[in-house]
Amino acid sequence: MAARHVRGTLLAALVSLAVVGGSGCLFLAPRPEVRPGAFPERTVVIFVEGTPGLTFEGSYGTPAATTPVRGVVPAQYTIKTQVAVAASFTKAVSEGELVVRVLVDGQEVARQSTTAPFGSVLVARTFAR
Repeated sequence: MAARHVRGTLLAALVSLAVVGGSGCLFLAPRPEVRPGAFPERTVVIFVEGTPGLTFEGSYGTPAATTPVRGVVPAQYTIKTQVAVAASFTKAVSEGELVVRVLVDGQEVARQSTTAPFGSVLVARTFAR
């Protein structure tokens, strides 16, 4: 009986993960309440670089909203946020390198890359603590 309960719990967890993971949602936690002016607004620039012409798909955004994208290297996305930013991109092909850099107010704060076939990169940065 205990083994059946464990299998059922594990199955439910995997199904939940598949549903949430497949939705493309970057932020699973509830959005924090932020008083206006509590944190300075930051300009965030996300650079998607690597092998020229490499196709990719993914999303980027803040706890309030994410934006799905499909593109070709090189690409650049700019957003403003007070709380946090996250970006997730996946190579649409097996060859090439995908590099994602995040600049906050002109300073690089994160950099991730992959050369894996159909590899993915995830970068995130929190400002409000």
